[in-house]
Amino acid sequence: IYYDHTFEMPEAKFSDKKKNVHMSLAPGKDGKIYSRTGLGYSLALIPAVMMEDFFLRLANTQPLAAFPLQSDWPVLLFASMTNAVFGALLTIVLYLYLRSFKLNHKISLISSFLAMITTNLFAYTKHVYPHMMFASFLTLAFYFLRKAVLTKQSRFYLLAGLAYGVVIITYNPTYLLAAPALVVYYFVLKKPGLSWQDAYAIFKNGLMVLLGILPFWLTYLVFNIVRFTGSGLSSHGNSLSIPKPSVNYIFFEGIWGVLFSPGRSIFVYSPLLLLLILFWWKIPKKIWPEILSFSLLTLIYVYFIGTNVSGGDFLLWHGEMSWGNRYMLPILPFLWIIITHIFTKLSKWHKLLVFLPLTLLGLYVQLLGVLLPYQLKVTGLPLDIWFKKPEEKIMNYGEYPNFLPRYSAVYRMTRTMIKRLKNLDDIYDHGDYNLRLIDGFDYVFDLGWAQWRETLPTAYVLFDNPSAQPVKQLSLQFRNHQIKRNSTYSAQLKFFINEQELNNAGITLAPNQEQEVQLKIPTELLKNQDNLLKITPSFLNTDLARLKKKQVVFLQFIKINNQVQNIETIDFPYVSPVSQALFDVNYRYWGIEETNPWEYWHMHTKVFENTFDLWWLRPIHYWDLPKDFFLALFGINVLGLGYFGYFTWRTMFSFE
Repeated sequence: IYYDHTFEMPEAKFSDKKKNVHMSLAPGKDGKIYSRTGLGYSLALIPAVMMEDFFLRLANTQPLAAFPLQSDWPVLLFASMTNAVFGALLTIVLYLYLRSFKLNHKISLISSFLAMITTNLFAYTKHVYPHMMFASFLTLAFYFLRKAVLTKQSRFYLLAGLAYGVVIITYNPTYLLAAPALVVYYFVLKKPGLSWQDAYAIFKNGLMVLLGILPFWLTYLVFNIVRFTGSGLSSHGNSLSIPKPSVNYIFFEGIWGVLFSPGRSIFVYSPLLLLLILFWWKIPKKIWPEILSFSLLTLIYVYFIGTNVSGGDFLLWHGEMSWGNRYMLPILPFLWIIITHIFTKLSKWHKLLVFLPLTLLGLYVQLLGVLLPYQLKVTGLPLDIWFKKPEEKIMNYGEYPNFLPRYSAVYRMTRTMIKRLKNLDDIYDHGDYNLRLIDGFDYVFDLGWAQWRETLPTAYVLFDNPSAQPVKQLSLQFRNHQIKRNSTYSAQLKFFINEQELNNAGITLAPNQEQEVQLKIPTELLKNQDNLLKITPSFLNTDLARLKKKQVVFLQFIKINNQVQNIETIDFPYVSPVSQALFDVNYRYWGIEETNPWEYWHMHTKVFENTFDLWWLRPIHYWDLPKDFFLALFGINVLGLGYFGYFTWRTMFSFE
């Protein structure tokens, strides 16, 4: 959209794969490929593309067209902020919504804040899904409708239509699910009579709403005409259909899964929703319009999501690969409004013994989804499973774990978090000699009792030579590991220190042979800091420098002065065209010898899955990212949190 002024997706092909990474694509009526989902969230991401374009222009670098396989850190950094903006918008809307019920400022402020950090909304302010935008503007539409009825000002009907119009173009035809609840909400709030005057008011108010919706509906319609058949109900190339479950297990599996399954229950990922069950009798009757409308909205979503079937046999209720059920996200703000009213009726003991523990539990569950990549919840599970009867069926790891009765992503991620915290030193500790495996090493291969590193065709180690403990002896142990028995090549290794080859230091390893090599380094070749050890393994009697899935040369350990060094630290190049141009970065293996974007993809994936998912930590693991820039952003973030946090806290007690 930004660069080529077209809705068409790029058809970039790469050397070892037939097509780009998997995305939700569909062939259009013109034979070109398009995204299946709506236009709105794509438009919301344009500011991130503009920011990358700014950096690309500074670096005098051409745009990378085949996103996401080809991308740079600016677009990913700023795209990650997009849903945080919608999360902030939703928090403000919830605050204003609660204030419209005459709830005091303090309760409204704290409640809107807790709604964001203790429910599944929190995780989606970070993850790049369109549901946060969808939920934010849907809540805004309901709020403006309420304001219109309370104030009798026509402009709020127009604003309600505009907000719902954004919902229409944001994602997919599920915007229709909210329409009945919106209509019911209006009539229960308005309580119109049977007079001609009331009928005229309904017509006038409805017309204002439709005027707000119309430009977005036309945009939606034209967007589909360009891509598919022009169906007004379709952003997927097919119309929204009401589910008709013909098999009982589909009906009960889905609805039960949405509500009570250990892996996807909305109560597991937003524990404070249990207040609706535990204290339902404390819901005040004065919010009867909200009770009726929000209950209808919830029932529609639970039924539709719980029973929706795609392609005849593919169940969608679980939300596939996401933290919790992303499809149920739009109902959370509305249920929270009822929960806030319940909170105002709770006794001190109910708040202490029920509300507080559920709040802390909800915050913990969200932190799991924020600090760690949610994809880790399927770690160790097979990628696919097959069912042979009654017909062959393949299910991937985004589907079948949801059908395992005892599968719990929260439990699995808790174990991952504990392990991550235990291994924290291994990720960051570079030791007295600041030893770093900076390029040409694959990620840690964990054997349980030892950790090895695959040595790629050219590998580089940086280390310091402190005057207090000078390097007197450097030794490394390698293994020529045989994966396939018919691959029987010997491996030859050579060593260079600060670009000077170390004569008589090379070794030759037979298949499955292990050997420790002691490097005799002349003291005059060593610097105080950043000594570069270059290792060049190669296989004899073959032209291939790397025998993927056949043989691997593993580095088993490094010793300096007979002290075993930590080789588990994560120090990789991001391979950034922007960084290379702006900051004079020198690449050695990745980015020079290895230029296949799929190799970068796999390398980034390993780093992503084995570190905390925080942007300000990225430069610690990727040495070619601009540390000062990221630290400045982090500093601004902390200062902003401090200032606005203090400002909000102060006004909490002074607001009249």
